[in-house]
Amino acid sequence: MGTTPAPDQHDAYAVVRLDSFRNFTPRPENVSVRRVVHHFAEAELEVRHLNMTAPTGTVYFIQRTTVARRIEPIAVTLSPAVTTAEAPLSSRSRRARAEKKGGTKKKKKKR
Repeated sequence: MGTTPAPDQHDAYAVVRLDSFRNFTPRPENVSVRRVVHHFAEAELEVRHLNMTAPTGTVYFIQRTTVARRIEPIAVTLSPAVTTAEAPLSSRSRRARAEKKGGTKKKKKKR
């Protein structure tokens, strides 16, 4: 019985690495996600390649998961009054420190 992902999510496939040792119980520090892809065929190809070249005791497998869709930023045009207003200066900014100091550099004396 399968479940359908929420409307704001879609299926993906994680290529997972499991490092195992003799007489070993899987623990979180021995599991890592190598990649997340959107097509099963791509994940399967990667897992087959990695398992052929993996050192002894390391196994790669595919785990199906869901990921949230990316939210694209919406372009909003601002009124001219908002766009011309300057943001307040941070007390740590170079410009604020320069204005506080006096804003003018002393000229070097000529010999």
